[in-house]
Amino acid sequence: MHQYAVIGRHEANGCPMTSKATREAAKKADGGLEELLQQEHTKLLLNLHLDPAHKGFRRFEAPTAETVRDILVDSGRSSGFDLEFHLVTPCAEFLKTADKFPAIYP
Repeated sequence: MHQYAVIGRHEANGCPMTSKATREAAKKADGGLEELLQQEHTKLLLNLHLDPAHKGFRRFEAPTAETVRDILVDSGRSSGFDLEFHLVTPCAEFLKTADKFPAIYP
């Protein structure tokens, strides 16, 4: 299985801590997340708030990138957030392949 990192950001005026509507939407989205993860054979490995910024970080283990995308959309977490989506490669694995790339800097 592959791992994926998602960094979410929202505006201060859309923060669940200060906006009642956003708070309720976030609770609803997170309330159904566990069921979606099970249905899609996906694990949420890390779920952090990046203090004090209006950002969050989640790391998933999933069969495909599309699976994670669909979970974010279906749960409602893609609404109200600007999301960065990344495939995750452990540094040790990445360095094993470094010699395959031409060195363009001395």
